[in-house]
This record gives sequence, structure tokens and C-alpha cells, in this order.
Amino acid sequence: MTTIDSSLIDQLGLGGNQSSRKPSNKLGQEDFLKLMTTQLKNQDPTKPMDNSAFLGQIAQFSSVTGIQEMQASVKQLVETLSSNQTMQAASLVGKTVVASADSALYDGEHAIQGGVELTTAADNVVVGIFDQSGQLVKKLELGAQGSGTVSFNWDGLATDGSALPAGAYRLKAESIVDGKATAVSTLVAEPIVAVNMASGGKSLSLTLAGGSDINMSDVKQIM
Repeated sequence: MTTIDSSLIDQLGLGGNQSSRKPSNKLGQEDFLKLMTTQLKNQDPTKPMDNSAFLGQIAQFSSVTGIQEMQASVKQLVETLSSNQTMQAASLVGKTVVASADSALYDGEHAIQGGVELTTAADNVVVGIFDQSGQLVKKLELGAQGSGTVSFNWDGLATDGSALPAGAYRLKAESIVDGKATAVSTLVAEPIVAVNMASGGKSLSLTLAGGSDINMSDVKQIM
């Protein structure tokens, strides 16, 4: 294959000294086709380019172009899905959902409704209610339970029977099997008060009335 000299490249508008051409370190599709056409015109007639080599160059460029187009399509798809998810999440504001959370809001009047998720049966299930200082204010003994979701209610009363003030309280649950305690997840039924947009590498999240920030996947039921 004959080498293309610099003057020929300049004539094609591919040279770096062309003032009308913006500097670029990338070979575009138009540039590629010009080079291929020039290469064919200037090849040695006695030693023409092998068909397989010619097709190989076209296939290689097409592959790169295809990958770039696929990346652009995937990016557009991700942006569309993110927009749809945001609109779906915004429609949930004000609605009560059952979701995985470790805190709940007591309004001073209505009992907190929650649940415990058990993967296996337990000899006893215990739910601890803690105030903002981390002090245990109430322990709920749910007794022996099978696997699945176990519901509980807390009426806002402390261990001594005194009424506690309205506010956010922490929840911790344990499953006890053969005397060994294992932490288990808690659920709460609360309204969604805010939607936090995805940013800085963090995904979209929902804020419950009790202050817990959860993912869309944490929502178990919309009431």
C-alpha cells in the first residue's frame, strides 16, 4: 500500500494547518471515508489492496462507531428511566407506605404501626423502642413466631406506663432462637414527606415522616 504524503492530506482538508478546521485528535466518519478513498486511488496497480484487509478496516471502524452509538443509546435510556422513577416517586408524597426503616414518628395520639421480618421461626421476638438520646423506653415481647412478617403496635407509653412525648423514636428488633439473639429488620407504616433527587453518586431516595431515608426498593406496600 502506497504511503500518503502530507500534501495530499492537506488537500483533503485533514492537515493540521487548515485554519477553518478545528483541532481534533479523533478521526470522524467523513475523515475515514476520505482516507479510504484516497488510499484506493493511490494504491499500486500491480499490488492492489487485499479485499480482506479493506473489509477489515471498514469492519473495525464500523465496530467503533457502533459501540459509540450504543453508549449514547444506553445513556439516553438511563436518563429516561431516572426521569420516570422521579415522577413515580413524586406521586407517592403524602401517601402512607409500609417500608423497611429503623425509626418511626409518634404523633402523641396514634399508636405506631410496625412489623418485624423473620426469615425463620423464632422462640421469641423482641422490639426495643429508643428515644433520641438512645435510651430504651419500651420493650415489646411478641413471643414465639413463625417465619414471615410479624406486626406490632406501640401506644406511646413507657415501661412504667407514663406517656411519652411526640417525636421520632428508634426501633431495634431481635429474633431469639435457642437463647441466641439475632438482629432482624423492622417495618413501619408511615407517610412519605419528601423525595430526594439522585446526585453525587447517590440514588433517588424517599424520606418517611419518622426521618428514615429509604430507597424505592424498600417500599413493601402502598396503603
